[in-house]
Amino acid sequence: MFTKKLSAVACAVFTAVCQNALADDVVADEEQSLETIVVYGEKANRKLKDTASSVSVITEESLKSLQHISVSSAIAEIPNVVVLSGAAPDIRGISGNGSGTGFNGVSGGAKPRVTTLIDGVAEPFMADLTGDTGMWDIEQIEVFRGPQSTSNGRNSIGGLIFIKTKDPTYDWQSAARVGYRNQSSYIDTSFMTSGPIIDNELAFRLTGQILDGEDYDNSVIFEENEPPFDLDEVKTQRYKGKLLWEPKALDNLSTLFTFTSNEEKGNTGRNYFTQDHPWAFIPILQRYMDTESKTTSLRIDYEINNNMSFDILAAYMDYNWGFDTYEENPARQQQLQMDEENLTLDAKLNFGLMSNTLKGFVGVAYFEREQDYESVSAYSYHGQDESDSKAVYGEVSYAFTDAFSIIAGGRIERETQYRDFTNVVDGLDETSVLDQSKTIKLPKLVLQYELSDTTTASISARRGYNAGGGALDWASGEYYYYDSETVNTFETGIRSSFDEGNINVSANIFYNDYDGYQAPGLDRKINNIDDVITYGAEFEISAMITDDLRINGGLGLLASEIKDGNETYQHIDGNELSSAPGVTANFGVRYWFIEDLDVGFSVNYVDDYFGEITNSDERIAGDYTVAKFDVNYEINSWQLTVFVNNAFDEQGLISTEPPGRAYPQGYSAIVDPRTVGASVTFNF
Repeated sequence: MFTKKLSAVACAVFTAVCQNALADDVVADEEQSLETIVVYGEKANRKLKDTASSVSVITEESLKSLQHISVSSAIAEIPNVVVLSGAAPDIRGISGNGSGTGFNGVSGGAKPRVTTLIDGVAEPFMADLTGDTGMWDIEQIEVFRGPQSTSNGRNSIGGLIFIKTKDPTYDWQSAARVGYRNQSSYIDTSFMTSGPIIDNELAFRLTGQILDGEDYDNSVIFEENEPPFDLDEVKTQRYKGKLLWEPKALDNLSTLFTFTSNEEKGNTGRNYFTQDHPWAFIPILQRYMDTESKTTSLRIDYEINNNMSFDILAAYMDYNWGFDTYEENPARQQQLQMDEENLTLDAKLNFGLMSNTLKGFVGVAYFEREQDYESVSAYSYHGQDESDSKAVYGEVSYAFTDAFSIIAGGRIERETQYRDFTNVVDGLDETSVLDQSKTIKLPKLVLQYELSDTTTASISARRGYNAGGGALDWASGEYYYYDSETVNTFETGIRSSFDEGNINVSANIFYNDYDGYQAPGLDRKINNIDDVITYGAEFEISAMITDDLRINGGLGLLASEIKDGNETYQHIDGNELSSAPGVTANFGVRYWFIEDLDVGFSVNYVDDYFGEITNSDERIAGDYTVAKFDVNYEINSWQLTVFVNNAFDEQGLISTEPPGRAYPQGYSAIVDPRTVGASVTFNF
């Protein structure tokens, strides 16, 4: 599909950007620019203008209201990103879930291709994306397109989402918010307070958020089997406490202790409706999901001298995920529970802090995970998992001149995984074992040239990796194995910030070459495809046209091709990947009537795309345009926001599956229907 549109779209790219092909609040707000935004996800803490990776940053101004209720919602307008129902985002045509989708993730324990880090700690993933609702007290969200394996390890071959939350302050700050959304009848109650315990030495920050609502589907009640749980409940609770200690006796030491407790429960995860008319909102799956996590972390930063420092991150997480299903036949109901404990350690030495010539860092990382899982009733299986990774990584930047520099980085990582899976068939245990270990090398090279004080250009090459694994083929009852996948990525980019930061332009052109690409077939079995390529571009612009008018825009172009499907997949040579729309675009405008009153309007377009790698016409989705609108009014310490998402109630498909043996009615996932909401925030 993409090749037919490529010529026209490519010719229009430059014109579209210059004519303000805009998007709402994706790159920068009115007070921030490429020069002032700092990017944390690559562990180098660079300005956005000096970051070679293709990254979009969503700033605090876009996250203050209840317009975005989840991370998935917040990133859905970013170029070359597709957000499916209950899934990690697909970036540049690469499935964010990867081989961790659904039952494959349970039986194999694979990590996703796109991981989410919150203040440096990875969020677990199992089968469905759950636990990402709740947006409060967030400083920024960074979305990296393309592999970030050199800095962050294996589970970022497709990209990375880095979320930075706010830290304690030495001045007193407090805020409270209440809000309502008609979609799912969400009621939001949030609070924050921060301040000093000891002036300029010890400070705290406490935050909390409760989202209480009901889903918008039309639940089906079976007369002869009453539901064992509330089919409509959707509830999220998030609490966080931070303690910052910067002892006066050690001026160069900073320690940050963080504890978080999160719970999301109810009808979350995948929302699929009957295919014949999905806008009747009749679900094909009725489940009660429960996702809980408690995370304790400690970050230590110490400046040894003017040119050298080190930082250490240690984190422990207790994570629980599971669901109960509701069926017409009680014997077919399932209860699945997974319990995980994981430990993260990351220590990094930074050098050349004051040098304009040579600087960089070297670090060591360790991660271990233990899982126990059990499913009872209709589908009985159980098992446990022990996996770990050890890595040495680093990066060196050398400036040959004031304008030209080179960045060389690398990572050597040793991974091990032992997972046993016991399937109970006719009362008998059938146990399979996944036992693997591998050492990998992940290099990165970047050439940067400062064309002027306002513009930086770059060329980069880097390598990404995702481990092999195993899973149960439910149809045959056999446990099978698949190999690892790698990607070589080549990019060129440019960042410009003009007019004292009022005009900001970013562009990246990329080419990805995948070896052993892990892909599910129609039977959901994972196979390795020998050679897959993707290529395309991303463009973003933000401009304050006048003191009262801001415009933003984004455009993503993407092509994908299966070059060599090997003996298993010869029939799909030349096909496109799934969830790989040729064009994603957004545009928007924000206007201030007075300093305290502004109005925003934006439109996001996603081209059509295939739902799986055989490229069947009956699974085509996409080709939708979603508009949103918001009004913000601030008076003294109060902020009032009124918004409409999907303002024209666009009926778009994000995935669809025709009727089959497993689902005789077929199913579809849809763009969320029109949502109207409002929130009031009081800062004191």
